[in-house]
Amino acid sequence: MSVRGTRIPPHLQLPIAGVTPPPTEKEGQRLFPTGNFRFFRPVYKDKTPPCNNACPTGEQIQKYLDFVKHERYLDGYLTIMEDNPMPSVTGRVCYHPCETACNRAEHDEPIGIRSVERFLGDYGLDLPEEPIKDTLPPLNGTTVAIVGSGPAGLAAAYHLRRRGYSSVIFEALDKPGGMLRAGIPHWHLPEEVLDAEIAKLLSLGGIEIRTSTRAGQDISWDGLRNYAAAFLALGQDVGKRLPVEGIQSRGVGGGLEFLRETGLGRPVKVGREVLVIGGGNTASDAARSAIRLGGGAATIVSLESEEELLIVAEDLEQAREEGVLFSPGTSLVRVLSENGHVTGAVLCDARLARDDNSAVRPELIPGTEREVVCDTILVAIGQVQQLDWLPEHLSDSSGIITADEHGRVEGNILVGGDVMRGPSMVVDALGDGKRAARDIDRLLTAQALTPEPDVTIMPYEGLNSAYFRHAPRIEAPLSPAAERSRSQKVEVTLAYSEEQAVAEADRCMSCGVCNGCDNCYIVCPDVSVLRDARENGHYSIRTTYCKGCLVCVQECPTGCLEKVPEMDFDAPEDVTRMETAFAPYDGAHAEQSAFTKQLIEDTIAEYDAARRQPVPGGGPPPNGHPPNGRPQNVKPQNLRNEDHDGGRP
Repeated sequence: MSVRGTRIPPHLQLPIAGVTPPPTEKEGQRLFPTGNFRFFRPVYKDKTPPCNNACPTGEQIQKYLDFVKHERYLDGYLTIMEDNPMPSVTGRVCYHPCETACNRAEHDEPIGIRSVERFLGDYGLDLPEEPIKDTLPPLNGTTVAIVGSGPAGLAAAYHLRRRGYSSVIFEALDKPGGMLRAGIPHWHLPEEVLDAEIAKLLSLGGIEIRTSTRAGQDISWDGLRNYAAAFLALGQDVGKRLPVEGIQSRGVGGGLEFLRETGLGRPVKVGREVLVIGGGNTASDAARSAIRLGGGAATIVSLESEEELLIVAEDLEQAREEGVLFSPGTSLVRVLSENGHVTGAVLCDARLARDDNSAVRPELIPGTEREVVCDTILVAIGQVQQLDWLPEHLSDSSGIITADEHGRVEGNILVGGDVMRGPSMVVDALGDGKRAARDIDRLLTAQALTPEPDVTIMPYEGLNSAYFRHAPRIEAPLSPAAERSRSQKVEVTLAYSEEQAVAEADRCMSCGVCNGCDNCYIVCPDVSVLRDARENGHYSIRTTYCKGCLVCVQECPTGCLEKVPEMDFDAPEDVTRMETAFAPYDGAHAEQSAFTKQLIEDTIAEYDAARRQPVPGGGPPPNGHPPNGRPQNVKPQNLRNEDHDGGRP
């Protein structure tokens, strides 16, 4: 209803029957906006992409993929550094749970997120100056102790520095890096890349690493408690032993210890016929390294069947390409030796079983024993940590430190990484370090430790998949198997080129997050979508004009626009309220809305006040009525007659 140019006589300036609009255009628009018959309104509500949610560090994956897509690499690097201080490391060794969760897998193939992460990480290492320095606050004078310079410890130190805390890291090895250096082969993670990432963190200032300093010997439990707070990130660097006959023979060693010695650059001898006992990633790394160092053959002997192997699929395929052999469903029964040195082993078909305490045990199949020739046996059946220096109530026999749901051990001491959760991924440890830094800050500033907030994860079904063309995944290139299997230095997985990184990032469907596509802006028939800038999230709905047709919701590719019932909005500070002349709820039966009712009451009050206002000089009030409200020159008797007989003469 338009009120432009409306002229209402003074004596009619009251709402008639509660529906006459006020005599101004502004008030009329409040009562009768263009969209006053809307039942649903479009609302921008960003959800959490499944890749972000699956990442233990909480990386904003969709955000940095969008930056890479638009060739804004510095912005992408700064984004990833908000959550993960070592993208060049995780871009090589992470087992990418984000890709497993990627919605794109239901469309064609998941996005190569890890390879894009590596691209950004290497981009950051190549910068002449570390740009994150400019975002750091000054040190606040408080130092936190950290035990272990592996991924959890380094992440905790980094995120503490971002909050203004300095830290001192105690590392038992003579080089920093923990299991990143002593557990991951150079052909997965080159030493120079790890050194560069650690140097980058140290350049931030406020982070000190004391190597050759072992907890329990060089720093005690009481010594840790003297710090304002402490974080235990020891990892699990002691391989489990296998209780079989002959296991003490020369040539038998631990797979984890073997990887540590090679990782630290120490001389290691390995035979040409190697058996690796175990069915996980450590066993795979040990077998592949044994082939590289010994130039012979390596066989993985596992209780696990082919389908039960815990080796990541891509590593399993690469191991087969490099000549690693497999003997699944098999147990080592006895080690054969001559003059104290390994000469062979007795194997037996077996099944993976568990005892009453859920511990793994072999279930041997009688009559299947056989002898095989070997000169080296590496045992990789799990790992623990020596924790006898801790108070007895803080650890258990499996080498795990007990903690509450926040990782809090005692007082201001927290724990994270493998020593809390058992053997896990590097990115899990990085996430633990990030959360520990946050919770240490909370403890030192008298804030409560609270759980992670719930999030809404965007499913594939919520996307408008018609807008995404099918495009094959760009696989990261690999070194030739024959070349890489002869060297401990040749990287197996190679990097994306710039063109490949941009093309792969462009496959991101931006699940649940506005990606600035302009669809809503273009398809709206009422010009109700306002675009501040053509960037993610720079759109808003002009609800005064929106009729609720929801075309924008239907055509939103990412699912960030959704329809919300109009009646869900009742907070004036949150929304622009659509007011109508009548109460907008079921069963009102033409009852006036609160706004209209108040408008009428205010206008009547103003009208009555004007009638009662005395006029200077005793003249009539402005509306021509005397102070008693009766018209002039009208006899009271006539008024009484009108009152008596309905106004007849």
